[in-house]
Amino acid sequence: DRGGDQGDDSDYDDDEDVDDDSIQYEEEEYSTPNKAVAQFDLCGSMYKRRGGLGRNRDRNWVMRTFTLYGPILCYHEEPNIESVTDPSKPRARLNLSKTETIAEMHSKRKPGLPTEDLLTINIYDPIIHSKKKWEMCCTSKDQQLVWYKAINEYNGKPQEKEAGENNVESPGHSRIKSMPDLSTDGGMESRSLRQIPRFGGSGGGAAAMLDDVELIAKAAARAAEIMEEKQLQQKNTLSKLNVALMIGVLNAAFYFGRHGSEQTYKMTLFFVNAFVLHLAFRHSSASKSSKTSRSRGPKARAAKFKKRKIINPEGGKPNTPTNQSQITNSRDKSFAKSLPAGRTIPRATPKENSDLERQLQTCEPNSAQAARTYASAPNTSIETQPHSYSNVDAKLFNLRIGPNYKRNKQKASSGPALYDLISMDFLYADEPLKNVADKFRIPHIPGLTDVSTGHAHIPPVLVINTWLPGEEPSMFGGKNANEGETYSIPMVFVLSKNTLEELQDLESASAGVKLLSEWCRRAETESDFRGRFKCMGMVENIESSGVPKFIQGYNGKPALVTKSGIFKRHPIYIEFTINVNMWAFLARKGLYTLTPTFPDFIFNVGFTIEARKDEEMPEVLLGGCRLLNLDPEKAVVDGVDDVEI
Repeated sequence: DRGGDQGDDSDYDDDEDVDDDSIQYEEEEYSTPNKAVAQFDLCGSMYKRRGGLGRNRDRNWVMRTFTLYGPILCYHEEPNIESVTDPSKPRARLNLSKTETIAEMHSKRKPGLPTEDLLTINIYDPIIHSKKKWEMCCTSKDQQLVWYKAINEYNGKPQEKEAGENNVESPGHSRIKSMPDLSTDGGMESRSLRQIPRFGGSGGGAAAMLDDVELIAKAAARAAEIMEEKQLQQKNTLSKLNVALMIGVLNAAFYFGRHGSEQTYKMTLFFVNAFVLHLAFRHSSASKSSKTSRSRGPKARAAKFKKRKIINPEGGKPNTPTNQSQITNSRDKSFAKSLPAGRTIPRATPKENSDLERQLQTCEPNSAQAARTYASAPNTSIETQPHSYSNVDAKLFNLRIGPNYKRNKQKASSGPALYDLISMDFLYADEPLKNVADKFRIPHIPGLTDVSTGHAHIPPVLVINTWLPGEEPSMFGGKNANEGETYSIPMVFVLSKNTLEELQDLESASAGVKLLSEWCRRAETESDFRGRFKCMGMVENIESSGVPKFIQGYNGKPALVTKSGIFKRHPIYIEFTINVNMWAFLARKGLYTLTPTFPDFIFNVGFTIEARKDEEMPEVLLGGCRLLNLDPEKAVVDGVDDVEI
């Protein structure tokens, strides 16, 4: 809080008095005609009550400039619109169309209030169950009424919006061109706005900038909490049942011991002892299993390896502090043993006696024919093996179609993916895998990885490497986003047979292939075009998975990868890295919290390039992967597990 001017969770306290005589408030007109005013639907100066520690200051009401552009309500540091140097950088922003809000007008003259025309906005978050409040004192009744009517249009729960639609352009728009928004990777970036009617028009249908990744992250974190609570409730229920059974057995023992024969008493005593031993054994087994699981996790295995290196280094001499730092530095600079791509996690095998199994029997292992056969096989021909992967079905993902997507918002199942999946790996290390070739040897498959595309900027291979946090994120900074314990998940793709054929005549190629060509050509140097990369995650059978209903609506929603996307060009492949460690704290926290639940689900992960013009549609899936009960505990630890591979 830069001075405590944010809203807080508490209601306005009528008993909180401030010596009004000691404060000199300067009355100002709420709007002044100038060029800046024309940029917004509504703007003016109002007193803003400080939040946080600022609430307890003597001067806890300060004059701020408020602006409203469609559903976007902002306030600025400056006291009037003329002194606002950069309208695109407000002190705080509230998207009224994506937040549950209730606007209220008050008329009361109390000590501490600069005016009696109080306007409050109650902000509710149903996911994390929190409430905030913005409090503003207007300089006149007219100003209070105008702002109340404008804000009141968005009262209530937010309407459902498409994810990732905050990059909507407004050609020829004469008003303000950009406002700050939370990008999909949590950073601040300038977003173009679509045209919104001025206040008093049909503003109810205005499109809004979305903070979908932030919302998804909140939902994910809340879903994990609910699932943990359910598991705890089940454990408590079992514990209560055990207690009830024990009481019943003891009562039966006392009854038979008093009224039964000596033989009955001995039999009862035997069963009571057996029951008590059974409960004790179950408790110790559960505790031991929990400890064993923790001790066998990737983090624990990596820690044991480091400890072993320090206690018993090569040569048999204990490490001095200098030697220890040398070991650490050497591990930071390079990875351990190099492995062929696809060796850290198995590909799911075909079902017995399936068409896929019979077709693969006629193919050479790791050949072009085998790769194409896997890519064309339906999911029904694949065994669901825990901790494995397979090709994804592109039809599962609904992508943009024209014409005029901005208006019609129509989506349809994707056509065949432009790339076929060759391999996937799952690595845990004390640093991210910044260059996939540092650890894995990119496959060389004649007829796939050595083909000519006819275009120098489009290599035949695409490598998508995702970094997931391997340690609990800190709200207060901590390690650099390019450092720290990380799960690296590199996927290797090759251009599909159909895509290669279309590339031979790019002029007549489909819209998806043309957009791919543009992305390969421009993404390396143009950040805006690089930021069109979208990723999607879809949980199969989510309705029966136990995931709370409020998060099910986000299943399959796309998220743009902007600042967290890293593009590298190599001789025969493009490497695109998604650095989740750069996302906002809440997004990283949500993913980290959900990581232990991965083995319970089947994830379909897909990637595409965002189409924004009719000639770029329909969107087509670049490629994807089907993750079958991915278990983070089984991730290969660099320098530890790969010795046995």
